[in-house]
Amino acid sequence: MSSYVKNFGGHVRAVLTGLKYLVKPNRITVYYPEYYVEPPEGYRGMIKYYPEKCIQCGLCAMICPAGAMKMYVKKGEKKGRPGVNYQRCIFCGFCVDICPQDALEMTKVHDVAFSSLEELVFPPEKLAVEVQSPALLRGAVKVKPVFDEERGLRHE
Repeated sequence: MSSYVKNFGGHVRAVLTGLKYLVKPNRITVYYPEYYVEPPEGYRGMIKYYPEKCIQCGLCAMICPAGAMKMYVKKGEKKGRPGVNYQRCIFCGFCVDICPQDALEMTKVHDVAFSSLEELVFPPEKLAVEVQSPALLRGAVKVKPVFDEERGLRHE
C-alpha cells in the first residue's frame, strides 16, 4: 500500500482544519504592513552600532559564531570598526553581549527587505545608521499580542 493511501486520513483532516480556520473569525493574523506587531522586550532584531562608544577591541568579531561580524580597517587607522553581514548573521546577540562599551545594540527592527545580497553587508558607517521598520515609516498601526481567555491570543 502506498504512503499516499496510508496518509489519506491525515491529509483530509489537514484540509478540514485549514477550511475551518479559513471561515472561522478567530484568526490572529494581522495585515502587514497596515498593522505592525510590536516585538517583545529582548527581541533580537537588526544591530545598531554606536561608533562614539566603540574602543575597537574586536571582541564582537572574535565571538561571532557565524562569522558575520567583521572588523573594517580604514586607511590611517590601526584598529578596525565592526560591520555585519546579514547573510551570515544568526541574531544570537553574542556581539552585543560581549561589547564592554555597549557600542552595539539589538534593535527590534526585523522587517527590512533587501533587493540584492550586497545590500545585506553593513560596514560600520551603514551599521551606525538608525534602521527603521518600513511598515512604521508608512504609518502602520502598532499592535501587541495579548492573551484572551476565550480566543487565546489576540492583538490590541
